[in-house]
Amino acid sequence: DRLNRERQLPLEDALRITREVADALSYAHDHKVVHRDIKPENILFQAAHAVVSDFGIARAITAAAGGSLTATGIAIGTPAYMSPEQATGSSRLDGRSDIYGLGCVLYEMLAGEPPYTGPTAQVVIAKRLADPVPSVRRLRETVSPAIDAAVSKALAKAPADRFATAAQLGEALTRAGAPVARRRLSARRLLVAGAVTAVIGALVLTVARWRAGAGPALDPNLVAVVPFEVLDPKLELWREGLVDVLSANLDGAGPLRTVPPTVVIHRWRGRGDRASATQFGRATGARRVVFGTLVGSGVDSVRLSATVLDVASGAVTQHEVRESANRLDRLADSLTVDLLREFGGSRPMTAVRVGSLGTISLPALKAFLRGEQFLRRTVWDSARIYYRRAVELDSGFANAWKQLGLATDWMGEVSPALSYYLQAAKRSSRSLNPHDSMLIAGMLLLEQSDADIRDSAYHEHRARLLAAMQAAVDAYPDDPEMWDYVGVVHELWHVPGRDDLAQARAAFSRAIALDPAYGPAYLHALDLAARTGQRAEAVRTIDAYLALGPTAESAEAARLVRRVLVTTEDGTAGIRIAIDSAPDAVLFTALPFLWDWPDANEADVLIARRLATTRDERPYITSSFGDSLLRRRWAALILAHHGHWREAYVTGGPPIHYFVGLLLGGAPADSSGAWFSSSAPSFQNYFQVDRFLNFALPWWATQKDTAALRWTARRGEVTAGRATRNTEGRLWGRYQAGAARAFLALARGDSADALHELVALPDTVCDCLMHRVVAAQLLEAEGRFAAADSQLARAHPAMLDLADGYWHLERGRVAERVERVAEAVEEYRYVAALWRHADPQLQPYVREARAALARLGAEPRR
Repeated sequence: DRLNRERQLPLEDALRITREVADALSYAHDHKVVHRDIKPENILFQAAHAVVSDFGIARAITAAAGGSLTATGIAIGTPAYMSPEQATGSSRLDGRSDIYGLGCVLYEMLAGEPPYTGPTAQVVIAKRLADPVPSVRRLRETVSPAIDAAVSKALAKAPADRFATAAQLGEALTRAGAPVARRRLSARRLLVAGAVTAVIGALVLTVARWRAGAGPALDPNLVAVVPFEVLDPKLELWREGLVDVLSANLDGAGPLRTVPPTVVIHRWRGRGDRASATQFGRATGARRVVFGTLVGSGVDSVRLSATVLDVASGAVTQHEVRESANRLDRLADSLTVDLLREFGGSRPMTAVRVGSLGTISLPALKAFLRGEQFLRRTVWDSARIYYRRAVELDSGFANAWKQLGLATDWMGEVSPALSYYLQAAKRSSRSLNPHDSMLIAGMLLLEQSDADIRDSAYHEHRARLLAAMQAAVDAYPDDPEMWDYVGVVHELWHVPGRDDLAQARAAFSRAIALDPAYGPAYLHALDLAARTGQRAEAVRTIDAYLALGPTAESAEAARLVRRVLVTTEDGTAGIRIAIDSAPDAVLFTALPFLWDWPDANEADVLIARRLATTRDERPYITSSFGDSLLRRRWAALILAHHGHWREAYVTGGPPIHYFVGLLLGGAPADSSGAWFSSSAPSFQNYFQVDRFLNFALPWWATQKDTAALRWTARRGEVTAGRATRNTEGRLWGRYQAGAARAFLALARGDSADALHELVALPDTVCDCLMHRVVAAQLLEAEGRFAAADSQLARAHPAMLDLADGYWHLERGRVAERVERVAEAVEEYRYVAALWRHADPQLQPYVREARAALARLGAEPRR
């Protein structure tokens, strides 16, 4: 009756009632009686003390079974509180079935409803058998993790995973419900309580101490599982495989965190002994280190001997488990349970999901681990084969789906395939530990939007994405995969005027420092170094990557990129031979590292011409660069970037970006320009996409097309007006309207009004280089070179930005005027290399750059 009235009972009352019922059950079980129907209606009160009714029925059933607790198959009970073994009519029931029912009652007293509900008894039973054990904290956040762990353990689906006796349940609740003032908390845990979990605070503090130069403090909640000594060659896969499996199982169990497996595998140099384990624990800050041996035992069984070292005290405990040779997954699970029992003696544990990598299928797990080995070496095709095999063997293997998407993405089959695989991973993610769940969530956010930087949705999604990944590295500050993805987020979702690219570089460096054998981080770092013009950094990154001994297309592409970066201007013939002899897969893997590079030998142009004419329709080409028409458009962009405007026009038609070519005199104005006039029939269709407008505004100003400029200004004002609740949308509308008014003023000859509008445009809305260039030129005309320099610094070229060369030229002009000679030299060298072989219309700019270099006592880049 009280539960019906109040729904949720006070915490102290719920724990007291449960302990009193547990005492009664403990007495009954000691006398070989199982109740079988523990539910609120059978819990009564005498003098405010809970007692259990209907034991007479339980005695009768036991007597009918001849005094045996396990012989009867009579399925009595109430569906909402019935254990899984009762629900399936098992003939082997013992006291742990009553513990399950009491766990259901405790859950209901705390949450206000039973753990599984439904319209019929059949639905309730089906949920109990199929759904994961729910956390009571999802409905009542004030319940402590320790109590939540006790409830979850009582509700474990397998009797072996529950408390062995009702007395143990009562003792666990007594410990978990002890007053906070009586609990021994370290000063570090007190400092971070209420902000982040104790383990996150401890890890963050550890990292801070490393950076300060001191050795890391031993963290009582940090565990390192190091490679096991494998004494049977047939079991060699499990040397590293056990590190992955056991680390995943232990991570997130209560306050426990594990040293990331990639860090362990890279840094472990010793043998399986106390001395090596002690040294490793002190190096990583892990107070407990797990090491041991795996050996065949008999014809078809294996023995796993594990030692747990407490690095602080030097104490060791021994564990040994045996299993058949074809069930090594169960071997790891058994050891996990033993370890958690040991660790749980000094701290509360949440219920662990054994097999936390996400599968209970040994063949799927073996395939996954083999895929992991190939992924680390960037052998994408082999990795994909094994990950695909893993999901075929276990379609609910979330980690395998995630890694399958990652390998496929690296092979060039971009977002659609990756998004599909990540969605499959999300559907199965309830079996994962917190680390993998956070990583999948972050990767999904990364893939969920293709918004352009000029769209308001870009900035809103970016904020959510950065927050998610920051939370991930706060929780796992020593995980290289997390840091690698943080770098990807900052690089791909950067905003002008912010330090995203510097943060991306720092994140990639952090990932490599944590695990120098993690190949993907090198390729991300190489991409960033190449696109930002850091030749020496790019070459160093390639050399470090190749030192890992990678194979397949990624390695061959890296060698080709290195050759391009170190070859001087007179090496075009050698580059051409290398490109002509390379397979298509190698070329298209190398192309993204080269297409922003100001290479005088124009390796990316040579590849682009091959791209435009290839008949290869295999997935790694069609998924990355589209069908033959889209591939020609890609080639046209690369050609135009190097100033081959007329060839670009013939190769890919007049893309909207040709406004830059029209401005610089490179594109054929007699044909292209007519497409974009406000009087052209195609005008309205082209400019329904906002981002195209910003390429068009300077061209319209030169053509005195005031109708197009007025139309754009009105469109921006309407966009801003409609976005009353959308800050980013309002900013974009205002930017568009302001920029249109500026170029409308220029079209009318009012440079003062144009300058006023241009300098008022915000920094973080649009990477519109030509807008900043025009503003800088107007300031230079007034002799305000420092202000012009500031304007040019407020934007940075996007990928294959066709205004790139002219922007660098203007930066060189201004840097020379403000006497920053070294910077001016680099800018002029960039222009001279990028447009060395450009169309005749752009050669005056090349001659200007070369003359400036001679004037400054420098030579063009070689």
